[in-house]
Amino acid sequence: MPSRVTDQELHHAYTAASRRNFLKATAVVSGLGALGLTALSVQAASAGPVYAYVGTYTDGGKPWRGGRGLGVHQFALNSETGALVPIAGAPAAVLNTGDAASKLRNPASLARHPSLRMLYAGNEFSAVAGADSSGSVSAYRIEANGTLSFVAEIACGGKDPAYVSVHPDGRFLFTANYSSGDVSVIALRADGSFDTDKPVAIYKDVDACGGAQCKPGADVVPKAALSHEGFATSDHDGPHAHMVHSDPSGNFVLVADLGLDRVISYKFDRSTGALSQPSSVAVSESSGARHFCFHPNGKWLYLVNEEASTIAFMRYNSGTGVLTLVSETSALPPGFKGTSYASGIRMLPDGQHFVSLNRLHDSISLFKINAAGEPKLVREEWTRGNYPRSCTLDPSGKFLYVCHNKQGDNVTIFRVSKGDIKFTGQYVAVGSASSIEFSA
Repeated sequence: MPSRVTDQELHHAYTAASRRNFLKATAVVSGLGALGLTALSVQAASAGPVYAYVGTYTDGGKPWRGGRGLGVHQFALNSETGALVPIAGAPAAVLNTGDAASKLRNPASLARHPSLRMLYAGNEFSAVAGADSSGSVSAYRIEANGTLSFVAEIACGGKDPAYVSVHPDGRFLFTANYSSGDVSVIALRADGSFDTDKPVAIYKDVDACGGAQCKPGADVVPKAALSHEGFATSDHDGPHAHMVHSDPSGNFVLVADLGLDRVISYKFDRSTGALSQPSSVAVSESSGARHFCFHPNGKWLYLVNEEASTIAFMRYNSGTGVLTLVSETSALPPGFKGTSYASGIRMLPDGQHFVSLNRLHDSISLFKINAAGEPKLVREEWTRGNYPRSCTLDPSGKFLYVCHNKQGDNVTIFRVSKGDIKFTGQYVAVGSASSIEFSA
């Protein structure tokens, strides 16, 4: 089991180390892999060839999905230029789950095991063979040449798993099930395969507000969107879990629920995988809590609100798992008028900047963090695509990859340097690209 970076070590890395060493010491907090990797393990994992995998929507059942993906697309990474090139002699994508008649359905969210050459794909749909109403997760082995070999598929017990992540200990996998408004905890064996001897545990988001059930916000345009004369509304008809991820310590698991306008924090039992003692914090009504990232100090959290197109800044108590809302800041430029939906977020390697994505405005917002943790919008950069869904850094932290799923059908590549980004001029054609993950 990999050791965990302490707050003291993070602070030392942040204040004294070079950006490169700091990046290695805080790899996952910056969004470069699963939480809990140490500097040594990141350095070892990055040795040798690195491969990239792009999750897609293969089923156009909902208009924003696109449905033009082929499965999980496979590439080799050029670490000097950031280019993604086809793996020699390999198919462009993993098309199925081992059975030629079983096509992958919307493997839109990807997660890598923190210490094994295993990749997991959340298959975003609502029914799987042998289950009444459930999406699934597929496990793949990353072979020496970078290609994926199917290992197994398991029903996750929830509808439309929109996000998948692995606990830093590597013993449990989580899914955020959007349509059923809950999260799943799936046990993993020592080799990274699913432990089918243990039942999948389901936790309902509405039960996370103590004695009373959490209530969804009103399905109306949030105040922040009204301020720029927009009409952004979405799915406040009930709970909709959009992201689930461990905190940097691995002792708590956090869930962003769009329909409830809340972030839920659960205490996590590292031996059994049980989630307990939930607390939650609400953002502005109808804002649509979507995705979040931590600052490398582990004490500040930044949340994208989808409908409001805002960034919620929260202080985090790593001892109790409690979040406190401090402020909400627009992710759109001053003077913007119209409708836009925010989506992805990613901390940059310097720990002083982060980026978020805007759909319809089709831009990357660059934020600078001050000494108190407050974010300030610096500028926007065109994504060079349509409807950006997510963004991810490569293992070195030198390149940012933006996935466009609705109509853009591509991945665009930006160079990261000194807290800023610049388009490299590189486009990668991938139908309905949703997310990207790397082998190291």
